[in-house]
Amino acid sequence: MKCVLNIPRNRKIVLVICFFILLLNEVFAKESTLSVQGFIGYSVVLQCHSGNVQLESITAHWRYNDFKNVYDIEDGKESTGDQDRVYRDRTEMFPAEYMKGNFSLKLRKLQNTDGGSYCCFIPNINKQQCTQLQIKEKPMGIQEKPGTNSGVESKAERIVSLLIPFFAVSILFCVRVVV
Repeated sequence: MKCVLNIPRNRKIVLVICFFILLLNEVFAKESTLSVQGFIGYSVVLQCHSGNVQLESITAHWRYNDFKNVYDIEDGKESTGDQDRVYRDRTEMFPAEYMKGNFSLKLRKLQNTDGGSYCCFIPNINKQQCTQLQIKEKPMGIQEKPGTNSGVESKAERIVSLLIPFFAVSILFCVRVVV
């Protein structure tokens, strides 16, 4: 059995270049938005990292659905004066991690209304990292103490989105295969 594709060489090159552009777009788009599951009454940690960039001043802002103030860090210090009352006494940061570029936020005592988009913005490097939080009831049979970290990051869609282009390239390179 033969697998023969009669595509001119210049078109093959264009197809391969387009594939890699789409692949890079998928990787970078998925990097900036994560999906996390949390359970009512429990806690979840929402990730935010500056990467390997040295920051001049330690400033980061957390927002819910782009408008509610969840948490602010100004010059390395917490600034909760403008924090939305819904989040008072339910947020926790990790100050010892700031110098490492870690501005992750722990949200405690999750409620149904906490579901939505949480974005961390680091103005010094103009970086925004968003997390889509889904709130669910705790499944029966799982025993955990309320207040523990029960967030689960979903990476399945990232893996699937990378496999599809991989198989597309496999087909592109099926030029003259003899079985």
